[in-house]
Amino acid sequence: MKLSCGCLRAACRYGYTCPVFPAKIGIYEIKAELGRGGMATVYRGYDSRFEREVAVKILPPELLHADPQFRARFQREAKIIAQLEHPSIVPVYDVGETEDTKLPYFVMKYMNGGSLSDRIKKGIMSVAEAAKILEQIAPGLDEAHARGFIHRDLKPSNILFDSRGAPYISDFGIAKMSQSSGTMTGSGIIGTPAYMAPEQATGDQVDGRADIYALGIILFEMLTGKQPYVADTPMALAIKHVTEPVPRILTFNPNLPADMDLIIQKAMAKDRNERFDTALEMVQTLKEIAGDYGLAKKSQTLTALRTAVKQKPVGAKRKFSPAVVVIAALVIVGIAGVGIMLASRNSLPVGVEATDTAAPTSIPATFTSVPTIESTVTSAPATETATRAAPTETALPQIPLIGGADKVAFLRNNDIWIMNVDGSDLRSVTNDGREKTNVEWLPDGDTILYVTGKTVKTVNITDVREEIITSFASAEYFEAFHISPDGRQIAISVNRELHVVPFNLGAFPANTTKAVLLAMNGCLFYNDVGVKEVLWSKDNQKLAVEFLTPSGANVADAVRVLDIHLCKTSVPIRLDEFPGTRFQFPLEIGAFDWDGDVLFALNSNKRNGGFGDLVFYNTFTHKAASAAPVEGKCCYRDAVFSPDGTYIIFAFQDISLGAGSPIVLYYIPTGSLTTEGALEPIPLPDGFFTRRNDAPAPIFRPYQP
Repeated sequence: MKLSCGCLRAACRYGYTCPVFPAKIGIYEIKAELGRGGMATVYRGYDSRFEREVAVKILPPELLHADPQFRARFQREAKIIAQLEHPSIVPVYDVGETEDTKLPYFVMKYMNGGSLSDRIKKGIMSVAEAAKILEQIAPGLDEAHARGFIHRDLKPSNILFDSRGAPYISDFGIAKMSQSSGTMTGSGIIGTPAYMAPEQATGDQVDGRADIYALGIILFEMLTGKQPYVADTPMALAIKHVTEPVPRILTFNPNLPADMDLIIQKAMAKDRNERFDTALEMVQTLKEIAGDYGLAKKSQTLTALRTAVKQKPVGAKRKFSPAVVVIAALVIVGIAGVGIMLASRNSLPVGVEATDTAAPTSIPATFTSVPTIESTVTSAPATETATRAAPTETALPQIPLIGGADKVAFLRNNDIWIMNVDGSDLRSVTNDGREKTNVEWLPDGDTILYVTGKTVKTVNITDVREEIITSFASAEYFEAFHISPDGRQIAISVNRELHVVPFNLGAFPANTTKAVLLAMNGCLFYNDVGVKEVLWSKDNQKLAVEFLTPSGANVADAVRVLDIHLCKTSVPIRLDEFPGTRFQFPLEIGAFDWDGDVLFALNSNKRNGGFGDLVFYNTFTHKAASAAPVEGKCCYRDAVFSPDGTYIIFAFQDISLGAGSPIVLYYIPTGSLTTEGALEPIPLPDGFFTRRNDAPAPIFRPYQP
């Protein structure tokens, strides 16, 4: 065992007793204790194999003593649950037992962005804010249900955020599989009374709709700052979930749209058959109220709910038999008796960031008292709910618009990340780590197209769903796949031959060949030069192609500008070609971009796979000028113009700092490119780019009002 140095300082200062924690759990070095609860102790650990921080959750010995069969069940179920992978579920990296005490432990991704519980404490949310968070976790919850996993303890403290603010569902690693059986007095009962579905509180078999019930309570809490039921004891709280009518959310927050009550009533219906079937269905209905439909088809649930509320009168307070009370009591007492799974609602979530000066929070295994407030809510008449005008909702802060764009997609460690143009709302939308190129936004604004290997794929930024469009498996070279600004054509470079064909992603077969492209009756087939890359003009009538041209014993890169507006009836017209005789430039172009009109940005390949000097070329004046906007220093790459051409984004790596120079992104007015001086980079986390040769290749999402 070792002592926490930070804790020793705090202990000396305030007279606290300093806790101890193990130096290692399995192969994981323990750095700090994050929190304790009746069901587990969580540590911040370090995995030297992958050089990453992790959260290690170790289960207490009381579990083994209370249930002799727990170890076998834990090992069997944990190995299966560890395979549950989804971008919105905190991944379980490893499962094991300590060598000395044989205590089971989980190893999970370390989440340092706090919990939903923390955010709720800061203030109630708007409907749109709540919808945005739930929309990101709903696919993960539905995926788990589809595979037979029920969380059974879904609550705000089990929804965690990473450093970019993306939400994840945690503690699936201790959830019970829906196929497993349980008893009222054994460890099969899992949950927190404040979020327990009625069937869960009475010990009945549960399915995914128990998690939907909990999600309804979470939504209630996000919009009101309060839980729908409160009581003095866990037993009384569980009984209220079984017997009390669903509270009217408008009583707690009259400023909400009237339809919000319909969602809560359906999500928290006592009869599971009356609830939403999936989390996504619930979120789509919520988005309807928020006025945001995204790419999803407009749900008919809200219309159906409005109709149903007119036909079904609001029930009075339900009467319940003594038997129901006894059953609920046995459930709660049984759980508390074995000292597991009914963790306090205030327990510290996995990955909460701890400081050296703060002693870890100690959470008792039993419940603390819940403050008593008025437990019976007078139900509003159905007609009032149906006809009440929705009050004006507090407006959300608008996403900043700079240069005609609101979001940026870029690459980091071979995965696609997106953010607002001011650096906020940073999150990844892929996580496979495979090399990617040709990243671009599709016209719908919610889908990103990219190339990995010789395969074209898309990813939806809302539900991070990926789809394969086609593959050019038989091609020796496949280097460009770009959609025109008007969304009508695609320019494709295969084997260094250029094809311009109609835009219809659904028309591509699983394996696309040259014969397939020629059969599409496209606008252009161009093989005068070996085309590596291609860019469109704003008016969709010109192309800029990067190609290889012999230059003595070497091969030089050049850019040719072509007028293709008559491509069906005439060969393309060459408008310009550079560098050539226009200006001096190294043989290899690291990257280039076009404002779609007259201005090009190019950088040489000087170091780390593509960083170099930055040059701008004007096709109207046929003149080039070097630029070093970051205090006159090198090196730059991937300079990209904003949609309206008034701003430019680029990656920078200070050559004067040597090989370890970090990569930063800048977003500045195009007119200030020749003005050297101190610039403010986009505020990304420290050390965000971990590889010196990362090629961010940013691409803007044009703002669509």
